[in-house]
Amino acid sequence: MTASHEESPGSALFEAIQRGELDAAVAQVQAEPALAHARDPALGSTPLIFAAHRGQLPVVAALLQAGADVHAREAASDTTALHWAAEMGVPAVAELLLAHGAALEPRDQWFALTPLGWALVVRWAPQGHQDRPAVARLLRAAGAREDIFTALPSGLEAVRAVAAADPGAVAQRMGFVSASMTALHLAVARGLKNSLALLVELGADVHAHTDDGLTPLALALARGDAAQVELLRGLGARDDVATALITGDLATMEQRLRDEPQPPALLAAWLALAAKNGRVEALGPLLRGGAAVDARTRRLLGETPAEVTALHLAAREGHAAAALALLAAGAAVDGLAGPGLPTPLHVAAGNGHVAVVRALLAHGADVAAQEAVYGATPLQWAEFNGQDEVAALLQAGAQGMF
Repeated sequence: MTASHEESPGSALFEAIQRGELDAAVAQVQAEPALAHARDPALGSTPLIFAAHRGQLPVVAALLQAGADVHAREAASDTTALHWAAEMGVPAVAELLLAHGAALEPRDQWFALTPLGWALVVRWAPQGHQDRPAVARLLRAAGAREDIFTALPSGLEAVRAVAAADPGAVAQRMGFVSASMTALHLAVARGLKNSLALLVELGADVHAHTDDGLTPLALALARGDAAQVELLRGLGARDDVATALITGDLATMEQRLRDEPQPPALLAAWLALAAKNGRVEALGPLLRGGAAVDARTRRLLGETPAEVTALHLAAREGHAAAALALLAAGAAVDGLAGPGLPTPLHVAAGNGHVAVVRALLAHGADVAAQEAVYGATPLQWAEFNGQDEVAALLQAGAQGMF
């Protein structure tokens, strides 16, 4: 985004890979093999991970021949090239990485899954998934071990086998990008109704909350899946603040918040969820119920993990009314996300949310704030993303004209 980023070692190689210029990328690696060890300053990624993510077999082959470290992990996500090859679903790339010794069992920090989990569970690659089942078969043939999350798509017997080997498996959690879901949450999210009773039989907690504050029942309600809702209630799931929030039953939500003291982390999760979804009517009851207006939850801003406030999430999603309600309740306009992290103004500007930008500027947002990854201001985020109307607003704000 900035000159320092553009001039970093290997930047031309990363750009060629991103643009899909395979011949140019291969030529660069062959001319300068040391580029195989370059790191992208934004994500701490490697050319091998970039190329595997995009299924670029010739580039992957050239990088491995040049000595690229097949075990190298991206700083932002702790993923390996094999994670991305698995998620992208390109068997030839995965096979080549395995032939060079790629490890089968490392878990990333975003989803807390192995490459097999990325083949079967994660849905990330914007280019589409080419043949993920074939990659999963390849990984299993190479000795990849099942966990409770990879077993779920394979059926009930696979789930039983994993739980028999590890009775605590049903309590395991995915990573923060998946809101720390349990297997029961994942089964609900993927519509695997036939797995629900078995998971509860094996000890799954029907009242466990995700990082978004959702129980499996609340998640089923959010999906509008009446069959799963009925089944979960039959398995003992009870309504709580989360289900009242999802269904919009504010009176019940307020009563529960008054009568049943809630942990600060859950209150923060519900406030974040309401802000993210623009549920203005729920913000007041949650704040009166004890939620801290500047409480932080862990999210990805772009591809950078950050501890963000509810205001960040309202700004990212373009919910101006929610942003104004949070500001009226005393939210810090620059988000208190920590030194060098993007402010709500960065997030709103980069996404082109004019009304939110106006609201933040009217409340004194810092137009000169610089985030740490690129050293960029909100104006530079807007310009980089082609948000011309927002850029004009920010230029006026920077000149004291707003």
